[in-house]
Amino acid sequence: MITTLSALAAVCLLSLAFILIIPHFAATKVLMSFLPQDIREAAKAHPDPSLGRQIIGYLMTALAAAGYAGLLFFLAADGLRRGYGFWRLFGRYMLFLYGYKLFDILVQDQYIVITRKYYVKFYPETKGCKSWDDRSFNTKNQMIRLIAFPFVCALMAWVTLIIGR
Repeated sequence: MITTLSALAAVCLLSLAFILIIPHFAATKVLMSFLPQDIREAAKAHPDPSLGRQIIGYLMTALAAAGYAGLLFFLAADGLRRGYGFWRLFGRYMLFLYGYKLFDILVQDQYIVITRKYYVKFYPETKGCKSWDDRSFNTKNQMIRLIAFPFVCALMAWVTLIIGR
């Protein structure tokens, strides 16, 4: 349990650092693709960072994805080393994915994006957009993920056991 919670804390910190740093490096179209339509429309004329900065942004994104995948691989390898069966691996993945999603919704979406309006600092032309106050801007996408997680976790546990034999 401590190992899973440690991996969860690591991925949350990695994700937090990423979302706080990436506005300096990401192309407007890429960063805005995660936000509501009215914000995307207001920011579409915003100049992109230099090509060099964008390349750094893509490298950072690749490193963040590799870190996330690495933590999942670590959890799988550690579970196999400890002799975990299907249900313990399933529970470990559920704790990890739901814990991260809780962090994503409460800290990243609700606090940083909506309450603190962090991205308005980088995209001042979006200041008056109504979606900055819409706490349900991606509820449908989040619900789809929350419903899919048990199936994803079951598949991950099964694949882990198949590979580990």
